[in-house]
Amino acid sequence: MSWFGVLAGASAVAIVILAWQAFDIPLHLGTLAVLMTFFLALVACRATGETDVTPTGAMGKIMQLTFGVLLPQSTTANLMTAAIASGSASASADLLNDLKSGYLLGANPRRQFAAQMSGIFTGTIATVLGYFLLVKDATTLTGVDGRDPAFAAPAAQQWKAVAEVFRIGFANLHPMARTCIAIGACAGVLLTLLERGLPKQKAWLPSPTGVGLGFILPFYYPLAMFLGAAMAAIAKRVNPVAAERFTVPISSGLIAGESIVGVVVAALNNFVLT
Repeated sequence: MSWFGVLAGASAVAIVILAWQAFDIPLHLGTLAVLMTFFLALVACRATGETDVTPTGAMGKIMQLTFGVLLPQSTTANLMTAAIASGSASASADLLNDLKSGYLLGANPRRQFAAQMSGIFTGTIATVLGYFLLVKDATTLTGVDGRDPAFAAPAAQQWKAVAEVFRIGFANLHPMARTCIAIGACAGVLLTLLERGLPKQKAWLPSPTGVGLGFILPFYYPLAMFLGAAMAAIAKRVNPVAAERFTVPISSGLIAGESIVGVVVAALNNFVLT
């Protein structure tokens, strides 16, 4: 606990100073963001412990709503404080899963803590280097001239949209956008209520999360998801035992392989073929 107190305090101070220097977030509001993040991370950890699902996006939205009132014209502050909350919530929930696994296996908590710190240090370096390697400018994430972005980043697109609403005001949105927001909200509530009210028919109801992602992601992502789910369903019917054993490992390998190849292709495009 002494390690946790010292390192968490140092990290909090570093985050407040970084937010102030790099993103023009006043020191007192940066401190408020860190304090709110502590409690939001507790909520995320509880949700993960009870449901095995971490509400990362929801934690970021709460922070966006708060700073949309405190700094209504600052898109940067709105996005960066959401990143602080969601990143901390996600990391806390992941750490909770790791420590629980270690507890079940009888691992030494102090050594687990040291291992986590080693992973955080090297992971941060790899993340920064990878970002600058793959993302030349904002168009890599947003697309340009109507073309799909190289990296869709659906969660980031949602945060960007919320930040823009707070910047320009809801009344300034196109009437069709406001209508679509109302329709989407009603559809999401209705599908959720149907899932709760008709548990036996849940398998036949559209997933609100899946439908929402379908509107945010480029077409090739939902298509790949659909093809993968269809092949898994066929495999389960043909050979349930083999499907139970191999579906997840094969799917994980394909996803990881595609990501690794994508990094290699991006590196070749940036440093060899330019």
